[in-house]
Amino acid sequence: MGTEGSQQRASTVTGLVIGVGLAAACWSAIGPDHAVFAFTVQGGFLFMALLTGPALVDARRSRYRVRGFEPRLYALLGAELVRRVLDVVRWNRVIGQMRRSESGASMLARFLRGTEQSETAHLLGLTATSVMAVLAAATTHLQGAWQILLVGVVLHGYPVMIQRIVRFRIITRRSSITTGTD
Repeated sequence: MGTEGSQQRASTVTGLVIGVGLAAACWSAIGPDHAVFAFTVQGGFLFMALLTGPALVDARRSRYRVRGFEPRLYALLGAELVRRVLDVVRWNRVIGQMRRSESGASMLARFLRGTEQSETAHLLGLTATSVMAVLAAATTHLQGAWQILLVGVVLHGYPVMIQRIVRFRIITRRSSITTGTD
């Protein structure tokens, strides 16, 4: 655990430095009111989340429980439509292949773990997005704040909702099969 813990800490620090550093550099070079800024910082936040997320995936595991009302709410917010678009452009197939290529326990357990990892990474990205939007609004860059928030919700908020819908369906189906109520 010592080497793994050191690697995780180094990955976390690297991710935070890249995310915060890119946001600060872009703020200075591009300015928060430009649409390019909103997209560029989201790329940095995504990279930050991918490096930082693994350290946090097992913290507060109760957050992965999906309540029965959530899938309907997310569908009303358009997450199901976004999921279908990702199916059409074959993004979900690429992600599914990546999750199947991992070694370890059963395929279903790996897939569920993948949804948790993705949700954690996107939650970190969404948190960074929120902080950046608040900073932009606090410094009177309201247009930038809205752009940052809009791009962040599309790139991070919808993936979180999709992961939760998928996990709910898998767990509900698995529990109905084991209890014989399918």
